[in-house]
Amino acid sequence: MNEIVEVVYQWHQGAGLKAISRSLGFDRKTVRKYIQLAQKAGITRSSPFPEEGALVSRFKEMTSSSVLREKPAQDVLASHREWMGEMIKAEHMTAKQVWRLLRERADIGVSYPTVKRYLRAHFQFGGPSVCVRLEVEPGSQGQVDFGYAGLMADPLSGKTRRAWAFIMSLSYSRHRFVRFVFRQDIPTWIDCHIRAFEFFGAVPGSVVLDNIKAGVVKPDIYDPTLNRAYAELERHYGFVADPAKVASPKLKGKVERNVGIVRRHLLAGRSFRDVEEANERALKWCKEEIGMEIHGTTKRKPYEVFMKEELPHLRALPPERFQCPQWKICTVHPDHHVVFDQSYYSLPTRFIGQDVWVRGDDRVVRVFLASEQIKLHQRAQRPGTWVTDPSDYPPEKLAYLMPAPSYCRKRAAEVGPQTQTLVRKILAENAMRNLRKAQAVIRLADKYGKERMEAASQRSLFYGNLHYRAIKRILERGLEEVSHAKPTAAQLSLLGMRFLRDPSYFIPEKEVLA
Repeated sequence: MNEIVEVVYQWHQGAGLKAISRSLGFDRKTVRKYIQLAQKAGITRSSPFPEEGALVSRFKEMTSSSVLREKPAQDVLASHREWMGEMIKAEHMTAKQVWRLLRERADIGVSYPTVKRYLRAHFQFGGPSVCVRLEVEPGSQGQVDFGYAGLMADPLSGKTRRAWAFIMSLSYSRHRFVRFVFRQDIPTWIDCHIRAFEFFGAVPGSVVLDNIKAGVVKPDIYDPTLNRAYAELERHYGFVADPAKVASPKLKGKVERNVGIVRRHLLAGRSFRDVEEANERALKWCKEEIGMEIHGTTKRKPYEVFMKEELPHLRALPPERFQCPQWKICTVHPDHHVVFDQSYYSLPTRFIGQDVWVRGDDRVVRVFLASEQIKLHQRAQRPGTWVTDPSDYPPEKLAYLMPAPSYCRKRAAEVGPQTQTLVRKILAENAMRNLRKAQAVIRLADKYGKERMEAASQRSLFYGNLHYRAIKRILERGLEEVSHAKPTAAQLSLLGMRFLRDPSYFIPEKEVLA
């Protein structure tokens, strides 16, 4: 009888036959029959809607049992009995989902209560559900959770993977957002929140969440510690993160119940090409299907309640979309760098050996010691990149450590003009290929001193020998002070020279000594 009242109510509010039929799952003929009963009872769209109890009593007087019999509907369902018997074996299947799938399969106009009674009578299927009610003010609260959704195809790899359903439900209207993902890490958790806010077009005042590690680092009933990235998301969108008490799902009853609703009413009996198709269907399901069905508790359509009553009370979206950061504790290595996301970022010498917090987003990398920012770098675009600030190095090490020829030239000039010329010649042909040679040559100045290095550079330039080993042997054997006029054969051997312009250099040593 309540079904008749609902039909009459929607008709009284101006809904047409088609809309009522789609909303309640009734055949249009049945809807028309109930409307005719109402008209016979003197109800018009212009007259006040009667009290529900009086209306039911009036209908009972007017109708005979034959009017409400379901014999035709039972006959229709009987033709699908075998199929329904297979459907109810599916995991998480419900009577309402069987009704939805039946409409998709055969486009029949049998109501959900009729299908429910048929399944209970013939298969002993279905029973009462239990939920925890928590009434809040419009716009004040959303609830989120991850729930296992089953196996789905990954369009990138083509493989079947375990998928999870992220669900955000607005506590007042019961309007939902659902997204299927393959990970429960911090970037995915953050991205799902952002997509949910953008789906609603606004932000609830608070978000109740499980103590998932992507959101809560240290659970505590009084003072939980949020993940740093999630805390930034909270500040950016202006909501209050409210972790639920550990092992207390009743405190988050609406969304906990929604996990099962998604499995039973969206996924059960359906297959999707891949996770992308599942997400497309989920958005449509949230707004046009489950969002337009009468909610069992509120007795209203969630999407309509959301648009009319809750949306005006939600917080506006900020001007810019949140860029999810990555946080990591890193140790500053002896080479002045920390390793973050497979790239290397420099810090000054005084921080070597210390643990620091590194924060990276799409654009920059920030380094913190405690709460103080101590370094800022541009984010590397490729793994394995060295991002180095030259000022982080001691001056005496700069030329050896920096992968840039300009620093070698600068350091060579500090040694002297001969060394400067030598290094410039070494780097002239192919600077990057000969970079390590130039660095090694400059390092000799630290070992043997600037004066000896200048003399060795002069001698090397005189003979046109720019090989590192030759310059090193000159310094090792003290040959930098030998006259440049005519070197001995032994000296030539030490220099490792292959070609000389003057043939006199090949005169035997004994003739030279004579």
